[in-house]
Amino acid sequence: MKKLLFTLLLFLSLNQAGNAGLLGYDLLFITRYQAHEESKIFTVRMSSPEKIIEPGVEFPSNAPYYDFNYGTVDTVMAPEIFVGVNAGNNFIEIDYTDSGKFTSALQNAFVFEFHDHALPVHITSAIIDRSVTTFPLTDNDVQLDGNQLSINVQGLSFNSDSFIRINLDVGDPVDVGNPVYVIGDTGPAGGWVFYVTDGGSHGLEAAPKDLQTATWGCYSTVVGADGVLLHTGKANTRAIISAKCKGAPLYGGSSLVAAKLANDYKYNGYTHWFLPSQDELKLIYSNLFLYDLGDFPIHKEFVSYWSSTELDTRKAYVTHFFGSSDKNYKPRTGTMFKHLVRNVRPIRSF
Repeated sequence: MKKLLFTLLLFLSLNQAGNAGLLGYDLLFITRYQAHEESKIFTVRMSSPEKIIEPGVEFPSNAPYYDFNYGTVDTVMAPEIFVGVNAGNNFIEIDYTDSGKFTSALQNAFVFEFHDHALPVHITSAIIDRSVTTFPLTDNDVQLDGNQLSINVQGLSFNSDSFIRINLDVGDPVDVGNPVYVIGDTGPAGGWVFYVTDGGSHGLEAAPKDLQTATWGCYSTVVGADGVLLHTGKANTRAIISAKCKGAPLYGGSSLVAAKLANDYKYNGYTHWFLPSQDELKLIYSNLFLYDLGDFPIHKEFVSYWSSTELDTRKAYVTHFFGSSDKNYKPRTGTMFKHLVRNVRPIRSF
């Protein structure tokens, strides 16, 4: 069976001080696939990170690793890959429980990425443990480049006996200072950074993935959520919540309200999410979506996302997310009736 490219992303957050090593830190697991240079990068994140413990498996082999909203990849349904992932104080292990072969692709590798702004240890080397590794890796397949560890698996076969262990040399804790972010980074709450200010110490991050689809709510009512510019989404959301807007099931819509979904959202323990304003939503499109970042579902046609910006009693603004190889492609916006169901992606400031 053809297998989806597999990428693992390790995000070790600064939540424990003390001895050198990885125990007690958070492990975030994602998958990534790119068939060729012009194709879209498929990135799927797990619902939440797991804390690195010993003994214990952070991601068991029966964990739901694949989000089927992503449809097909080059006409081949991307299947689940049943593996167990176990991280320890100075190692990472991958244990296969089914059989298959990885396809050749531009990106077809396991990747463990350590974010320098959140990692309190210094990793100096990564070496295959030949005493237990049965997966056919060469030394050149394992590369440590700055904060990124990659394991090349292009075209390699695996079965239920395949096993990988990479030993990590972990040095003394390092002084990471205040976190500095750039667009595309994982934000403090685990979302996608799409706007930064103050040299990268502050900005906006979008939730890791879409929430449920919902209506805008408050059909036939003006609530005063008229902020269009950057930094107005939070006030818009408060106005919608204060108006106690309801959905529109009587009009064929949903009872869910986009702003309330955003306001109630919680991820990695972080709250204070809100529905983006029109300009904030356009930045998500320009800085994440067009660069294949943000874990957006794949659709053949454009998909509309609700902003928190209201037009009048009946309509509110949306941005149409439409794929383009032109990174300067301008976002397409419009208005839609408030009772219609559209996509929702909350954001938060940091």
